[in-house]
Amino acid sequence: MVAHHHLLLLHLTLMLSVIAIQTLAAYACIAVEREALLTFKAGISDGIRHSLSSWDEHQDCCRWRGVVCDNTTTRNILELNLGNPYQDWDNWTDYALSGEINPSLLALNHLSRLDLSNNNFFGVSIPEFIASFHNLTYLNLSNSKFGGKIPRQFGNLSKLHSLDLSGSVFIGTIPPYLGNLSSLQYLSLNDAFNDTSIPNADNLEWVSQLASLEYLNFGEINLTNAVNWLHIINRLQFIKVLLLSYTSVPSIPNSLSYVNFTGLTTLDLSYNWQLNTTLPSWLWNLTNLSYLNLEDCQFHGKIPNALGNFTSLTYLDLGYNNLEGPLPSWLWNLTNLSYLNLEGCLFHGKIPNAVGNLTSLTYLDLGYNNLEGPLPRSIIKLCNLRGIDLTYLGIGGNIQRVGGDVGLHMEQHGGDHFVKQQSSGNLSNWLEQMPNLKHLDLSNNSLVGPVPLEIGSLQNLNFLDLSSNSLHGVLSEAHFVNLTKLNQLLLSSNSLIISVGHNWIPPFQLTALALGSCRVGPQFPAWLRWQRQIYKVNLYNTNITSTLPHWLWSLPIHELDLSYNNISGKLPPYLKSTNFFALDLKSNNLEGPLPPLPDGLEWLDLSNNFISEPLPKLLPTSINYLSLSNNSISGNIPSSICGRTNLEVLDLSANHLSGELPRCWLQGSRLFMMDLSNNNITGEIPPSIGSLTSLKSLDLNSNNLYGELPSELQHCKYLFLLDLGNNNFSRKIPIWIGEKLLNLRYLQLRSNMFDGNIPPQLAQFTFLRVLDISDNKLSGSIPRSFGNFTTMMIYSVEKDNDEFYFGNDFYTFTYIGSLVLVMKGNTYTYSKILGEVTTMDLSRNNLSGVIPEEIGDLRQLRNLNFSRNHLVGMIPEKIGDMLSLESLDLSSNKLSGAIPQSITKLTFLDHLNLSYNNLSGRIPSGNQLDGLDDPSIYIGNAYLCGPPTSKNCSGDTAAPNSTSNYANESETSMWWLYLGMGVGFVVGFWGVCVVLLFYGTWRYAYFQMIDNLFDNIYVTVVVTMNRLKIKYG
Repeated sequence: MVAHHHLLLLHLTLMLSVIAIQTLAAYACIAVEREALLTFKAGISDGIRHSLSSWDEHQDCCRWRGVVCDNTTTRNILELNLGNPYQDWDNWTDYALSGEINPSLLALNHLSRLDLSNNNFFGVSIPEFIASFHNLTYLNLSNSKFGGKIPRQFGNLSKLHSLDLSGSVFIGTIPPYLGNLSSLQYLSLNDAFNDTSIPNADNLEWVSQLASLEYLNFGEINLTNAVNWLHIINRLQFIKVLLLSYTSVPSIPNSLSYVNFTGLTTLDLSYNWQLNTTLPSWLWNLTNLSYLNLEDCQFHGKIPNALGNFTSLTYLDLGYNNLEGPLPSWLWNLTNLSYLNLEGCLFHGKIPNAVGNLTSLTYLDLGYNNLEGPLPRSIIKLCNLRGIDLTYLGIGGNIQRVGGDVGLHMEQHGGDHFVKQQSSGNLSNWLEQMPNLKHLDLSNNSLVGPVPLEIGSLQNLNFLDLSSNSLHGVLSEAHFVNLTKLNQLLLSSNSLIISVGHNWIPPFQLTALALGSCRVGPQFPAWLRWQRQIYKVNLYNTNITSTLPHWLWSLPIHELDLSYNNISGKLPPYLKSTNFFALDLKSNNLEGPLPPLPDGLEWLDLSNNFISEPLPKLLPTSINYLSLSNNSISGNIPSSICGRTNLEVLDLSANHLSGELPRCWLQGSRLFMMDLSNNNITGEIPPSIGSLTSLKSLDLNSNNLYGELPSELQHCKYLFLLDLGNNNFSRKIPIWIGEKLLNLRYLQLRSNMFDGNIPPQLAQFTFLRVLDISDNKLSGSIPRSFGNFTTMMIYSVEKDNDEFYFGNDFYTFTYIGSLVLVMKGNTYTYSKILGEVTTMDLSRNNLSGVIPEEIGDLRQLRNLNFSRNHLVGMIPEKIGDMLSLESLDLSSNKLSGAIPQSITKLTFLDHLNLSYNNLSGRIPSGNQLDGLDDPSIYIGNAYLCGPPTSKNCSGDTAAPNSTSNYANESETSMWWLYLGMGVGFVVGFWGVCVVLLFYGTWRYAYFQMIDNLFDNIYVTVVVTMNRLKIKYG
């Protein structure tokens, strides 16, 4: 019986197994489609994580990752979902598919959904055969780096409901054939084109054919040709989401005759700076909006009250527009708002107490406005806030006393803000009322006092920025004990003392730390060694005097600023193995050689240290900022520097470099600033310097360079500063400097051996502020055209753009030119205020002739030096028109005549030297000249008189006009002399004629006398001639 039971059970099991096998066979995927997928897999690389590892030919393909089959007996493959789910991870490429998409997929006849998003196909074109999947309703190829042109065949996908091609690198324009997709409800081409400097669409008329469209994203593509974009969008009756951020739409109409797309819930027009108009009136018909982003569109004027009707708004961003007036009262009625950004507008007035009505707010940004304090007490009602940004509001007082009756508010007087404290009450512990706060930015205000311990109660805080205030006091371990989620701590530009134990282990893991100008030293903070995620460290000017610990170089820091300390020691020889791409150690006491540098290094500043020995022969190809000035580096400049085409700033000034300039400069270099001044470099400037066509500043001052300036330098047409002073350059100053380098603002050729005449073409510089060609061998006269320098003539409210910026969100470099100039008899280095200087120095040459009268037209010139030449003539009367002149030196010339009285109009003049000339007459007095009472100003002019000299003037004639009076008196006397001579001649001549005409006896006697006189003379001459012949026969 038992045996029979076991046989029956075994038979039943076999039958069930057979049925199961038959069932699985019936519901397995179709063999043809499985083979198609395996062929597709063979041409694909699935990353080091092997994303397609489940695609096993012995397994049912309907169970493979990303494959969805029909649940009916057909078992056709309906969906292929191969998007990379890890796109937000740093190592997302480990999971990304790449390679070739095989046409074998055409076997999937029933495919309705294809998702290849967030992979990496390296710019290959989208296979045209994809347009043959006529059953497709969903196609997502976003963020997979597909390139080429969008296939025109896509217009055949008539059943398509959703198309996402965003994040591609397409070329060309959007094909209008997409307008054939009549069933389309979702279309995204956000950031889909590789080059957005050119229009990415010829027009958008085809969009109006997409009658079912609900979602449209054209963000970050160029729509400058889409003139009628709004009228086209207005035809889309069912549109709900419209995203046009960064699209450069040419304009925005102020009104529409009829608004058809009132069902819109999301509108993003942000970062279309070119709009620059008032807010359009049609906008106020879109009362169903829940999301409105108009950030940085340069809208101006007041916000209409109609926006107060948008009670469904949860997201409102009006940041960085030029909006006027106080914060609108209706704003506080939008109680559904969770996100509010009004940063960088022109709002003024107070923050009203009604801000407490917005209890749903999770993010509030009022920074960069002209709002006055104090913050209202009602701010504590915003207990759902996760982020608050109040930077650059001028908030003052203790952090604990931010609102209520106490606090500090800002008064404005004449454009300046003053902090004034009110008298009673306080609002302490306000931070404790915001337990959800993750982001707190109170930077760039006027906060004073210590940082309260209550800040440690913000257990969810991950971003804290209190930088650029006037905080003081001690920050201890107690402030941080609960801040376990903190990852960015920014406290720079305060007077805080960071006092923690040497063995303290922080409860947080920072990615960014900025404590610049706080007191951290003298020892390097040991607690940093436990920060295993630290990316950016800024400890400039923190009183660190120790050496750098060895463990510092093993941290994952990419950007390190330890400048302006007294750190000693040497850089480690294994610096090359670190991950730095920005390293700022300027103004310390580091010594020794510069070791090989990390391959990814972009920014290196070791200026003002004691680095010695030659530079490494190979510099990183990634380097774009290299400053090693004021060290003791010797040897030649390595030729590898020529191949560093990413290099933008090169400053090796004030070292002991020798040899010649590299001759290998290449086309395509991005170098815009080169400073090799104060070295021992010799030889000529190589012709290849002309390849540096991006160059804006070239400083080779104080070297041993010689020869003629290469004509190739004229190709550097963007130069605004050219300093070749204190070298041995010779020949004539090239004419092409004035004809080609028309952007020059600062030209210094002083202390060389240039000869010949000054080219009058130099006056073609429209922007020139500094012209220093002193101490050469120049001859000839001063060109009359030197009165035509525009910037020296005309006052401009807008300052010349002498500053250049580059960097990233942590390191921003501002370059301002620097020059050493002789001003007011002394040598000064001008840098930050160089843009305010205007000077012309032609001293110490062999110039001759007169001072051109046109020089007086340079009304904005501050320094004029023509000393130590051979100039003659008088000082021009128009010298008094140079009303900005602060320094005038005409000494050691051969100028003559009187000093013009007009010089007293120079009310800014505080340095004057007219010594060693041939000037004469009374020295002018009055106004600014009365304060210039040093007699040496006029020494060497023997005929000058009056104060401040000890020589008295005779007579009561005013010397400044003596020349002109004397000239007038002389001219008048000569006229009287000529008139007297004429009258005397007429009277004498006609007097004799009349007497001889009317008195015959007188007439007879007169002519007889004449005859006798003639006879006597004749006889005397004949007798004398005969005697001489006899004597000398």
